[in-house]
Amino acid sequence: MVRGEEIKERLKNVISESGYRLWIEPLTIEAQGEGAVRFICPNRFMANWIAENYQEQIKKVVKELGGQDLLFQVREEEAEEKQLFLPYEPARLLGRRLCDRYTFDEFVVGDSNYYAYSACYSLAQGDPNSKILYLFSKTGLGKSHLSQAIGHHVLREKRDLRVCYLTAQDFTNQMVRAIKTNTIDRFKERFRQGCDILMLEEVHFLTGKDYTQAELALTLDYLFDDNKAVVFTSTAPPREIPKIQESLRSRLSAGLITSINPPDYQTRVKIIERKARRQKTVLSEEVIHYLATSLTGDIRQIEGAIVGLLTRASLLKHPVDLDLAREVVRELVGDRRDVTKEKIIELVCRYFQVSRDELRSPSRRRSVSYPRQMAMYLCRKFTGETLEAIGRMFNRDHATVVHALNTISRRSSKEAKTRYQLEYLCQQIEDLIGETGASGVAAQTD
Repeated sequence: MVRGEEIKERLKNVISESGYRLWIEPLTIEAQGEGAVRFICPNRFMANWIAENYQEQIKKVVKELGGQDLLFQVREEEAEEKQLFLPYEPARLLGRRLCDRYTFDEFVVGDSNYYAYSACYSLAQGDPNSKILYLFSKTGLGKSHLSQAIGHHVLREKRDLRVCYLTAQDFTNQMVRAIKTNTIDRFKERFRQGCDILMLEEVHFLTGKDYTQAELALTLDYLFDDNKAVVFTSTAPPREIPKIQESLRSRLSAGLITSINPPDYQTRVKIIERKARRQKTVLSEEVIHYLATSLTGDIRQIEGAIVGLLTRASLLKHPVDLDLAREVVRELVGDRRDVTKEKIIELVCRYFQVSRDELRSPSRRRSVSYPRQMAMYLCRKFTGETLEAIGRMFNRDHATVVHALNTISRRSSKEAKTRYQLEYLCQQIEDLIGETGASGVAAQTD
């Protein structure tokens, strides 16, 4: 009888590595009676794709091993079973369904989002000092992920609590519907007494909606008085949302307000590695480095690049290499400039009014050593060069570079001036990366 393991081993030799990992490895292969072989696929899309693109190779391998008929089947029973047995009672979740992937374990933590992550986890754990949280950032940086991660954690760990997750538009629509159907009292009770944690996304949507703002302000008063937890998300801090009543603005500002910044180079590397693993593939270091330096926008852009890269590799039966990565990035953001150590050093020299020779000199004067440390930090952050390679640029050894990285990291967390300088220089480099690709970005976002 044909064995599934044998079929997979043979297919490794006739299908590209990326194609195998993406399409064949997730399959369950079972031998049936009279030479029939059943391929059980996670979803219908995958079943159709494999049948259309790999059926001939699979047929040949199965025939070589003594099998005959092929059957591609979707694992629908397993999917339905997964829906039925949730890790918490659905009745405790009001509003929208939470995305299964949006958990704390799946969130990639870096310097750009560590504070927001810590604040959300503290609230989810029930910290009495963390009851009101306001997250804001540009779209695609993880606000919804962290908000829903709170919901998942609470529903699984706090069995007696009820979670309400919805957008500001949902709140508005439900209120309008309640008024039209004369059920406004039930609407008020649902939010004022029916939930223990309210997670309200996209509060900037409330701009100009005076009646909804007034109702939400009263609802928040009830929740605050009962010591309930509230999480808001938006694209702007409360003070910058236009046409918001001051009574509501003050309530939005009543707790901890924290932003999520675009991921830095090291965080982008971790995100790319995580997304690739989810697609059951491993990318080379040069591909990861290229993607991390080229894709400086939101996380959805990175996800789209990974999916596009692997799909293109599978379609073209081509290995996932640097040339293929360049094609995918070019389609997403246009041509982009490479960031080199030389360009970063030029920027630092111009900002701090020092020369390249001074940075490479033995001088330990603060006016030279501090810019040198900043340049080392930025080179490591944006180029992905090894510590040894960065050290050689400044006539320094590996240990000196490590010391510089630790010094800048420590000072930026404690000193506002260093933090400002670092943020400014990082933004200058990000602008440099995206300068030639600006038209491509605009085309994607219009």
